[in-house]
Amino acid sequence: MRNEHGSVIVFVTLMIVLLLIMVGMGLDTGQLTYTRSQGQAAVDAAALAAVSGIPSGSATEVNQRVAAFNSTNDYVKKSSNPIGSANITYIQYNEITGAIDNLPGITNANGVRVALEQNNPYTGTAPGTGINTPVFLTPLMKLFGQSAPATADVNVSAVAVLKALPGVPIAVMSNLCSGSGSVRLRDANESTDNSCWTTYTDASKTVQTLFEASASCSGLPANTDQITIGTSIGLNDDTSTPTYQDAASFFCPGGTCAKCWIAPVIPNGSCSSSASISDWARICPSEVKLTATDKYIKATVSCNQTLFRVDHNLCFSPRLVRDSKSGM
Repeated sequence: MRNEHGSVIVFVTLMIVLLLIMVGMGLDTGQLTYTRSQGQAAVDAAALAAVSGIPSGSATEVNQRVAAFNSTNDYVKKSSNPIGSANITYIQYNEITGAIDNLPGITNANGVRVALEQNNPYTGTAPGTGINTPVFLTPLMKLFGQSAPATADVNVSAVAVLKALPGVPIAVMSNLCSGSGSVRLRDANESTDNSCWTTYTDASKTVQTLFEASASCSGLPANTDQITIGTSIGLNDDTSTPTYQDAASFFCPGGTCAKCWIAPVIPNGSCSSSASISDWARICPSEVKLTATDKYIKATVSCNQTLFRVDHNLCFSPRLVRDSKSGM
């Protein structure tokens, strides 16, 4: 019983098994991390591409923009697992709560969720499109007579939303938020204003250039995507005919006023200085009067709006937000 010959072999055997497990864990961790990073970049790019197609109102356009990235996205098994319509979920994002609500289609969507996953937590469906990657540790279990898969599924997702870029050069005073019906939003002959012209944070811009910029989404004020509630914006009370002509061309092209717009809300006061944005309003112009004696813009106004909507603007900034249900 005192013979210790062969004990080293037992010790070495146990150490080899332990080392194999440690090496397997290291390889698996590295492989899964690498796969997840590749897949995350793929869905991030695809989500940003997809959300840019939402203003078109066409799901086909959204799908085509996602598919355009398949040839350049680099993730495991990309040739047999392309990102397509099955990976896209249309969502409504609430900027205040961060909540993401699933929508049945593109109508009313302000964002998309693109995922490579086995199960979709928002819809309860099982697309079965997780990224399949080899693992090294679990097969070692076969040495102990256990069965274990040689691959694992990695799930990745990304949510991209559209935020409207403010540029329409008109700011609504808060006294209009409590009213209803059509009002004279701007009136050259009124001594008390309901709204002001604004060039936002860029004093080098004019009202005319901002009307042009809002129509083309080019030349908006610097850092427009950072303009939010609390931002101080410049105001003026221009009553010149050319300014109202620019407004008529923008709001009612061809004499038809058919679109609503998002505009900042400011406290009641003077149009001769500046004020901080307190809210966002939807303005729906119905008439722009242009005569020598009377110039005004008539519109309906609804406050408590959000920049995260796509039906009352032309210019947007896409951005990624946290996918809370998936923890990504």
